Amino acid sequence: MGGNLLKQSINKTVRDPWIIFAFVCMIVSVGFIFYPQLQTIMTSFQNKEGSGFTFHNFIEFFQKKRYTTALINSLQVVFFSTLLASALALPLAYLFSKFDFRFKNTTLTLITMASSSPPFLGAYAWVILLGRYGVLNKIIDSWFHYDLNWKLRGEAGVVWVIIWLIFPLVFLLSYDSFSSQDPSLKEASMSLGANKRKTLWRVEVPLAMPGVITGLFMAALAAFSDFGTPAIIGGEFPVMPTLVYSEFVSEVGGNLNMASAVGVIMILVASVALMIQRYLLAKKTYASVSAKRPLLVKASKGMKAVIGLYIGAIISMSFLPHLTLLVVSLMKWKWGILTNQFTLDNYVNLFKSHLAPIGVSFMLGSMSTLLDVIFGVGIAYLIVRKRYKFISSFVNISMMVPYIIPGTVLAIGFIVVFNKPPVILTGTWIILVLVSFIRKLPFSIKSAESSLYLVHKALEDAALMCGARPFTAFKDITFKLMIGGVISGATLSFLQIMTELSSTLILYRPPWVTMPVVIFQNAMTAGADFGISAAMGVVLMTCIYVPLLLVNKSSRKKT
Repeated sequence: MGGNLLKQSINKTVRDPWIIFAFVCMIVSVGFIFYPQLQTIMTSFQNKEGSGFTFHNFIEFFQKKRYTTALINSLQVVFFSTLLASALALPLAYLFSKFDFRFKNTTLTLITMASSSPPFLGAYAWVILLGRYGVLNKIIDSWFHYDLNWKLRGEAGVVWVIIWLIFPLVFLLSYDSFSSQDPSLKEASMSLGANKRKTLWRVEVPLAMPGVITGLFMAALAAFSDFGTPAIIGGEFPVMPTLVYSEFVSEVGGNLNMASAVGVIMILVASVALMIQRYLLAKKTYASVSAKRPLLVKASKGMKAVIGLYIGAIISMSFLPHLTLLVVSLMKWKWGILTNQFTLDNYVNLFKSHLAPIGVSFMLGSMSTLLDVIFGVGIAYLIVRKRYKFISSFVNISMMVPYIIPGTVLAIGFIVVFNKPPVILTGTWIILVLVSFIRKLPFSIKSAESSLYLVHKALEDAALMCGARPFTAFKDITFKLMIGGVISGATLSFLQIMTELSSTLILYRPPWVTMPVVIFQNAMTAGADFGISAAMGVVLMTCIYVPLLLVNKSSRKKT
């Protein structure tokens, strides 16, 4: 009897190999997501000596001003940057959804590129442009003999830089919500006597709330977890991510327990934000029976001028730091001060002394992206097609957890787990690949999932009925039809991995130095070569924008 049951179980597994993959995903989620974070939580309840259960770290956090100040500063940065970014993005999203005009696709591509820009790179470029010895100050002083005395530092500087980093998130998601609305609802409102303004606020804006709320949530989370911007431009303005890092690498001896406690508080804040977002979206139903898309209105000359000025101002501000970085990478730096002499020495020195980090970044990025594609496609298939009881839901939820965990906190969890026997990975390239793979996996999952919903199950069933094995049917039919979403997800994952700083800065050890680390070190270290930092920034931008442009061009051809 027992032998027959075992045989039946084996036969069932052979017929459905996806169950094996599902269990592998459960092991990965437990081993690399839940267990490290559980260890971080346990570490936060221990004293510095690592013995005994105590609330001392959390009590100290809320008693000491430096800790509570960092929390308040982070919340203020999130509030002001998200508010101002939405004020820029929402009107633009609405105009894009209603009017047809030239260069619309080009503008969407540029805004998408702005969303992929590494935060710390923008901060560094803004310092070069508007800092105490910045380019603009020098030009004004040289031409008009007037010292602006601008110092892009502190809260105002952090908020200013983050605005231009997060507004694309709000715009892209809001634009999708506005442009996918059923036009008959607006027509019904107008036919019942409502004017355009009333219809906008009573019909169009409420229907767009899923995209707006999700965009605001993603923007707020990005602002809350951003480490590079406040580290470079914050000065004496502490926020939670820089507090975690400073506690971990303190000059008087790092306090892993306190860093873990700060990390736990960050996770709690992010989780509360996620619950608020889901509560707001669950209160009402936003679905429409019709699948009609609204017809775009040809913009008048006046409206074209308004839209053109609006787009021009936003795109200029988004890419001004990067153009600045390109120019100053071709100028000579002397003792950390920019001169007026043009030179190629920065690139010569870069390729002489820092060529290895470029190779390391591509190696880590390629390996992590490959893992993201394999697991992202597989997990999307489990969620959409298989829907195993408990397993599919568990994998779906657990694999999205890294999205709300800041990079510094995720890195500390990996250190707590993999810095002692039986598995010691700290200081190796393996831990960098693992943390990048886990942290950026949600991009691949959601992109593959959205594409898989567009592939009808009957196509794969037909292949199975013709005698194909399950994996063969998936490989030859389903995967080929969802390849566009897979490539998009892989591109997003690769770009995010290439620009990752917060977790890499904590986990890396020579010789596994990446491009973002080189930029950060040369931008922050006294006496470092700022020219190399600028030149490496241009190389990194090229590595980001070229793949993005190629994928965007390919997608438009398919469309």
